[in-house]
Amino acid sequence: MSEVQHISRTGQFLTTVADLSELSPRMRRITLRAPEIAGRHWPLGCDIAIVLTGPDGREVRRRYTVRSHWADSLVIDAVLHGHGPGSTWAQQLAAGDEVTFFGPRGEIALSPTPWLVALTDESGLPAIAALAEAAHIDGRRVGVLAEIENDNERYPLPDNADVTWLPRDGRPAGRADILSSALELLSPTGSSGYAYVLGESRAVVALREALGRFGLSRSDVHAKGYWNLNSRPTR
Repeated sequence: MSEVQHISRTGQFLTTVADLSELSPRMRRITLRAPEIAGRHWPLGCDIAIVLTGPDGREVRRRYTVRSHWADSLVIDAVLHGHGPGSTWAQQLAAGDEVTFFGPRGEIALSPTPWLVALTDESGLPAIAALAEAAHIDGRRVGVLAEIENDNERYPLPDNADVTWLPRDGRPAGRADILSSALELLSPTGSSGYAYVLGESRAVVALREALGRFGLSRSDVHAKGYWNLNSRPTR
């Protein structure tokens, strides 16, 4: 099944931080508010580019998936990985702060296939949560293999997500081995299916190939790298 691409012109938004909450020690939920948000279409799994100031004083941008939106509010969940402009910004943010961003960009198409599976690390959990909510409307379930730092980092997923948490417990992030080893836990129905693979760029490529054991071709897999182990974090 080919991936549907949705291309729309991005806009610039000046918003205010309306609410902050801690989903886990390393995941912070940020609610942004602006009247213009209500008049924009926010595709499933789209992202926005937050405008930040880097350590050298230059403008940088970090991309975050839109977890949800309603009326004039938009929610993003930021991973606090402890370094980089994005993590520093998310940790220091306070209610009432102004935030400028550009977006939306991109989309994750919800496949109509009978079974859906997702492989992800922390960076892709907001997108998978939004995807599972969309699949719930059809009464479908989503099998999720989720690599996390440790058991304290379990992320709130919808009830129709059959999730297996895979703590690294000190092992390095950004590798494919933990998720690849867990593929045997998947239970395809024998009907046509579709997979979503999100996370570190090189790990995503390896996992996409490993899914071939279930008869999934490249066109049956939505694969997207959210960060790169050998470069500065993008979010």
